[in-house]
Amino acid sequence: MPPRQKSARRGPVALSLVAGVAVGLVVAALQFRGSSVSGAVAQLNQAQMDKLAAQVSQLTQERDAARVEMDKLRETAAKAASASAAGSCPDRHTPWQPSAERDKTYPELAEFLKKVAVNNEVLVSVSNKNYAWPGGMLQLWAENVKRTGVKNAMVIALDDDTKSNAESFGLPAFRMDVKIPDSQKDVGSNHAVSALKFRILQNFMKLGYSVFLSDVDIVFLQNPFEHLARDSDVEGMTDGWDHGTAYGYNDVADDPSMGWARYAHSMRIFVFNSGLFYLRPTNATQELLDKLIYRVETENGWDQALFNECIYFPSSPANKDPSVTRRVLDYMKFMNSKVLFKHLRHDAGQFEAHMPVSVHVNYHPDKFERMKAVVKRYVEKDMHALDKFPDGSQ
Repeated sequence: MPPRQKSARRGPVALSLVAGVAVGLVVAALQFRGSSVSGAVAQLNQAQMDKLAAQVSQLTQERDAARVEMDKLRETAAKAASASAAGSCPDRHTPWQPSAERDKTYPELAEFLKKVAVNNEVLVSVSNKNYAWPGGMLQLWAENVKRTGVKNAMVIALDDDTKSNAESFGLPAFRMDVKIPDSQKDVGSNHAVSALKFRILQNFMKLGYSVFLSDVDIVFLQNPFEHLARDSDVEGMTDGWDHGTAYGYNDVADDPSMGWARYAHSMRIFVFNSGLFYLRPTNATQELLDKLIYRVETENGWDQALFNECIYFPSSPANKDPSVTRRVLDYMKFMNSKVLFKHLRHDAGQFEAHMPVSVHVNYHPDKFERMKAVVKRYVEKDMHALDKFPDGSQ
């Protein structure tokens, strides 16, 4: 049998078939009237044929009405697609685009991003003057970003000195005043500034721009935008150091007192690092940021812990999950410093051949010195640049 037609076309097709059969019967009856033909067609009288003709006419009208309705549905769908392209979002995970209406939420930043963004994407670092002094970490970050060919990098400057210095380093900088919430004032300067990023990012999302957020203790060695999947609301670097810790594994707890049921399974995955992640402007992402901002500004918690709890913890009687889609970035491309200093450098063959996209010095407190050593190893090709550093922070 031939395949069945799609449901959207069954109505008009069925009506056309019925109409055709009916017309055929009428023609047959007229052709063979008066003949000695057996069967139901030969017995049709004039009244029956008139009734059949009326039914054919009604079915034809219904078919034509169905075609008009289908044309209206196609027009509605086309308008919806057009509206999406102009800045609206038809579902929770489809990115919205910049628009004149969205620009009204933050006109100054909107104008700035029109000059900086490429394909509605930007690489952003948030900094204050503690890192922005000449010859410091922000300058090293900027130099390596530019070396990779990234054209859409920028700095969110939390003070005037940072804006001036960032621009002298060759990067566009946007001055933004963001108040450190009372809940974060006693967690230390570094974490307090880091906690501001979620409210800052919310402005970009509302305007319709995707953001690759980077801390300043990261050395970029390749263009990171060339290594994104762009299939999730969040793509984040992991603190894991192998396949299991980075991407997840089955963890089994053993309680011998339970006898036959002594083994209980759980799923474990090491956290996203809140210092390097990519966000797309979607309804789900907006809900995530709303939740994060509320928690950061009302709880005395580490921003990275809150970031992961909001992403991974499911809905429950105690929690509403924003249900973002998420992807873990390749841990060998977007590398943390534990992978590099404790593992990779001790594998001579892989250490010589492998080129990361970035190295985040997140596991070690002597960040600046290790960043400069990473540059010597991968940019200047000094194979012994990391030798003086211990695996950990001894």
